[in-house]
Amino acid sequence: MKRALYFLIIAVFLGSCSISKKTTTASKPEPVPPAGITFTEITNYKGFASLQKPYQGEGFSKQESGGSRNDAGEEVPTSKYLGQHVYQFSDLSTNNFIKGENTTINIALESIKKSSILRPLLKKENVVEQYSDVVIAGKTCKRFLVSSNFSRNDYSCVYYRLGYIIPHHNTTALFYIDQAKSSPITAFEGDVKKLESVFKYMIETVEFREFE
Repeated sequence: MKRALYFLIIAVFLGSCSISKKTTTASKPEPVPPAGITFTEITNYKGFASLQKPYQGEGFSKQESGGSRNDAGEEVPTSKYLGQHVYQFSDLSTNNFIKGENTTINIALESIKKSSILRPLLKKENVVEQYSDVVIAGKTCKRFLVSSNFSRNDYSCVYYRLGYIIPHHNTTALFYIDQAKSSPITAFEGDVKKLESVFKYMIETVEFREFE
């Protein structure tokens, strides 16, 4: 009798362990910032509850003057990469320079093509356009990379715009670098990879504000 009771206790114990293993879910890994780049958290800024901005390292810096302010009245410097501005817009429907409805990433992209962000570059004869859907932090974002090579005598460079359109409820956000340039041309691929890693981390960590 004692032996039967002993085996029953063991069976119950093993069964409970099996159930606990089945119900345990793996936690999502925390986003890891790109190596060598220092980010600063900006809170309650425009449509962002929390936004990580790259301000230092690997070619990144900040422009202290000319930026906007958060709810606390604190200056929010603009991010720069190799001297060119890296912008973040939380809701494209509120921006005058991008006309029309912007409730989907595809419609927003067509508006951006007609805006001052992409229109000047798209007019060049040797322009290369790349558009793709990428999933970041569970959201299907629209990535665009428009570039144009320039060479004269011993000088060469690539002019480009790289950005991500991010869906959020009934709005679309935009992270992009404006009027970017890689010189020489061989630096272009490395610059794009670095910016891609920065934008990916920013999208993974961004928190939007919910306005009534």
